[in-house]
Amino acid sequence: MEQEKNVVELEIYLIRHGQSNTNAGINVHETPTIQDMADPYLTEIGISQARALGEHLSCVDFDYVYSSGLFRAERTATEVIKAQKNPQKLRILPLLTENGMGRDYTGATWEELHEINPDAHIAPDLPEDTEILFYSDHDDNASHYVRAEKVIEYFRAHHSGKEKICVVSHAAFITHIVFYLMGLKEVPSFDINFSNTGVTKIIFYKKGTNKYGDIIFDYINSTAHLKDLPETK
Repeated sequence: MEQEKNVVELEIYLIRHGQSNTNAGINVHETPTIQDMADPYLTEIGISQARALGEHLSCVDFDYVYSSGLFRAERTATEVIKAQKNPQKLRILPLLTENGMGRDYTGATWEELHEINPDAHIAPDLPEDTEILFYSDHDDNASHYVRAEKVIEYFRAHHSGKEKICVVSHAAFITHIVFYLMGLKEVPSFDINFSNTGVTKIIFYKKGTNKYGDIIFDYINSTAHLKDLPETK
């Protein structure tokens, strides 16, 4: 029997959130609060980026949309959902939280998040009492790699039937996910400057069916949808 070729099991569109107040150097308060620093909102430019992203991805029929429980990621993912022909509920996966989240910031409560987005729910098969954020008790590269592995294991375990999923997270943690998928055991000497709403498309093939490998990066940090918007960091 001839071996199957190019059998796709999963496509992940891994996305950084839109520009936040912190990214733009905007201090909402004269003395920045912990929320200002840890969980800032999107700027007007950030909202425009998220809407442009949603329009750009409207041709992709996502089976699931995930984000971290931080407002900037949630708002970005919500704009993607709004542009979908068949909108999905937003699934919050706490493992997608940005690196360095300490216990001094308790984060948004589910009640607060539901006031903004009533359709946001905890990711499948996680307990209902799961905390909305993942706290980095050990903020080091080794622990970030372990968390990146858990994220990929979660997606592979729950989506292996050719699903397309949108995943909105944060620049530093996305870097660890990408390096983990590249097979790098330690942080390399180069870095990837993930842009606000930059899209990285990753295709997972059934083992042994694609001659170029089981994991393929179709593109990394694509910002084609931002061509008419100001460049941000």
